[in-house]
Amino acid sequence: MELMVIALVLGSAALHPFRDLLIKGQSFPESAYLGVTGSWVIFAAVQAVLFDQTLALPAEVWPLVAGSALGLFIYYLCVMLTLKAGDLSVYYPIIRSSPLAIVAIGYLFLERYYSPVTLMGISLTLVGAIMIQYRRGAGLLQHPKLILTATGAMIGSAIYGLADSAAMESIAPAPFLFWVYTALTLVFTIFFTLTRPSKRSLSLQLFGCWRSTPLQVIASGALSYASYVLILFAFQAGGEVAAVSATRQASIPLSVLLGALVLKEDRLLARLAWSILLAGGVVLVMVEG
Repeated sequence: MELMVIALVLGSAALHPFRDLLIKGQSFPESAYLGVTGSWVIFAAVQAVLFDQTLALPAEVWPLVAGSALGLFIYYLCVMLTLKAGDLSVYYPIIRSSPLAIVAIGYLFLERYYSPVTLMGISLTLVGAIMIQYRRGAGLLQHPKLILTATGAMIGSAIYGLADSAAMESIAPAPFLFWVYTALTLVFTIFFTLTRPSKRSLSLQLFGCWRSTPLQVIASGALSYASYVLILFAFQAGGEVAAVSATRQASIPLSVLLGALVLKEDRLLARLAWSILLAGGVVLVMVEG
């Protein structure tokens, strides 16, 4: 990749873990994630106005809007379910391993085949993903449901990453993100309304976070928006989706450090070591594959 693309992706990777750090532990996580997605609609509209861009999209881009919104729905929902009960430093590395899903999609649907080095990278990633949540005297798979939801988030990330990289070949980031997140926010509003616990009011379900931590939600939305706009600029600058996705794995060790230093999660050195192994395996997959 060119240095400009690498700089954009590393800048994105440095910002990304702060979104989940800021909204982890929310009393009303549904409203927090809805607040983040809704804020993206506003940020995208402001960006479009500042750059004098129309919000109209070509007809051929709308299927990519739908694909991106679907991937994001899966991603955000699975992240929320994972971080309700799981440590950021354990499950963020699995969530961010979308290059593995990209390889799997290529193998299953695009008839792509991979070298022994690629398979070694996959093995290293799987070992890292399992061992990062290992505790002596306990089973390796202590929380299979959380591993399942973290894997779902990883697959969702791959889906929207593929859709977004294709869209950036013909459209600017702001109009595309405006419609993707408008659709996502509407779907989440309906979904969270239908799944609201019987003892919780609708206002708390949808807006509870604004009563307790509004600044955290706004900051989370702003940082995550800036992070992903950098990725879309990297796609526009010629970054290939697999290589960009691999380079973003620099965020994994950072998430482990933040989990330990800010959230006081334990086993810093062990988790950091396994997260570096996981990230290295993913990079090996993408460099060779």
